[in-house]
Amino acid sequence: MKKAVFLVALFLVSLSTPLVTSAGAQSPDDEGMGVLHTAVNPANNNTYHLLTASSWEDAASYARSLDGFLVTVDDDAENTWLFETFASWENQSRHIWTGLSDHQEEGDYRWHDGTPFLYREWGEDQPSEGGDEHYVHIASTNMGNIMPGTWNDLENDPQYFPVYGVVEIGPGADYALRFDGDGDHVVLDHDEGLDFTDITHLELSAWVHPYALEGNQFVMMKGDYGWGLYLKGNQVAFSSEYSLSQHPVSNGTVEEGVWSHIQVSVTVGEGYTFHIDGEEAGTVLDDQATLPLGDFGSNDCYETGLDCDEFYVARMGAGCDCN
Repeated sequence: MKKAVFLVALFLVSLSTPLVTSAGAQSPDDEGMGVLHTAVNPANNNTYHLLTASSWEDAASYARSLDGFLVTVDDDAENTWLFETFASWENQSRHIWTGLSDHQEEGDYRWHDGTPFLYREWGEDQPSEGGDEHYVHIASTNMGNIMPGTWNDLENDPQYFPVYGVVEIGPGADYALRFDGDGDHVVLDHDEGLDFTDITHLELSAWVHPYALEGNQFVMMKGDYGWGLYLKGNQVAFSSEYSLSQHPVSNGTVEEGVWSHIQVSVTVGEGYTFHIDGEEAGTVLDDQATLPLGDFGSNDCYETGLDCDEFYVARMGAGCDCN
């Protein structure tokens, strides 16, 4: 029995809202400091770490130990994303430090990373004038007339409520492929290793992190309606023929906003077995089970004579858009 195994590790499908993962860290130079939560903003592909509560200066120091800076807020979209991602993480109201301060000179606000101070989202009657309130945070709840999501300035180490630093680091920290859910995909040329003409057993697997569980979200497909793996709503499906309605699907389901390892094992003439996170998620017995090679012959492929045999990631195959 000839077998093939295909693995696609750590990539996203239908990225319409932010990727969120969890991580922990501890620095020997900042006793008691650590990372509570990590998230990647799909708008800029930067990684953000939510720190334990601390003073602004301690948070800024710890940010540098992580090769980052306290967050620079560039626009409304980023401000909203930061508030929604961190200010109520784990259902706890949190005020979060930004990298903005005027501690060097009163009224001369500067970002921690040196970015020019252009965008601003001050709360009512903010910032304060004079005194020692030089460090800016994004307000959560219970701030009186200062609305949640707007900015307020505080002293370096406020004692009346905790403030949590947010560190911003450059893109690609978790090496995942990210797709925008609007036609974004990867195409690989055909080679002999993708010729499954005589294959009788195939395993396809991938790590996925869906941010919506609607419709069909393709993880991979070979050529023109060839073999492939995708999410059909919250179920895992295998592309076994031209008609999507006839494709085998898992009994088990994946969750929205959570990393899941999905897998399908295909045995020609026997059927399909699905796994999610290592657990069996359904078997479909089918004595007609096949591995379509991706040479269906859609309109453009047929009319132009193009091979349409590429391997597609995050797209439903060649269709009528062939190379």
